[in-house]
Amino acid sequence: MAVFSNDGVELHFEVRGRGPRLVFHPGTLSDLRVAPTIFDSPLANRFEILTFDPRGIGQSDSPIDSPNMADYALDLKRLMDHLDWRDAYLLGESFGGMVAQEFALQYPQLVRKLVLLVTSSGGRGGASFPFHQYDIEAMSLEEKVNLWVTAGDSRLQSADGIHSESALYTFLNKYYRQVCELAASKPDGALCRMRQLQARKGHDTFARLPTLEVETLICAGRYDSVAPFENQRALFRRIPNSRLGIFSGGHNVLWQDDLIWDFISAFLAMTE
Repeated sequence: MAVFSNDGVELHFEVRGRGPRLVFHPGTLSDLRVAPTIFDSPLANRFEILTFDPRGIGQSDSPIDSPNMADYALDLKRLMDHLDWRDAYLLGESFGGMVAQEFALQYPQLVRKLVLLVTSSGGRGGASFPFHQYDIEAMSLEEKVNLWVTAGDSRLQSADGIHSESALYTFLNKYYRQVCELAASKPDGALCRMRQLQARKGHDTFARLPTLEVETLICAGRYDSVAPFENQRALFRRIPNSRLGIFSGGHNVLWQDDLIWDFISAFLAMTE
């Protein structure tokens, strides 16, 4: 893993593969040290992929007191400039999809095609799950893991409580437990994570989306309760040149419905 520094921000990033260039911006609390990552997907065999820990998350830092989505978008632009990537396909998942919207609106010349995965526009297009309203850092490890696991998938929620015996719960529990354990060991990690959640809270591209000219694919998880289907439909209605796909999964649908990878690949391969 390499490191790029600019204006006090250090981004830990990785580039792998061969083929057309593709940037993957991951979601809230992501960490490249925890599998699965985009490199574990079928896209790794078809593209040269750049991904990274966003500022404040994983091994990257967040020195600005109140970064907003424009700051996160600028981080990506500077990283692409550093690597001399003149343009690329851009995939953004969840929080990364929020940044990807801002990036495509500000730097459309750098985006060949845009894929928005389980994300939201904010504003009248609907906000994602309000993690910022929870005192997450005061929670025990078990409480944190259960919040992240169950918030994103309606199949894990019921009047009877958490369906902790399911294979889905086991998979997500293992993933978020590793992420939370690594996050807890990071100096100033709580402050950095709070800054990301506040940026997420302030995200709102709704009024500007009709000006987005980049060809866009929107992918929704049928059981997603972090970025519900209505939010995906709002994106589809606001972005002029867009398509919408619905897949069998929750907020982690990328790892729950194999059809999504072929759908994304077919979209990117279509003649522009």
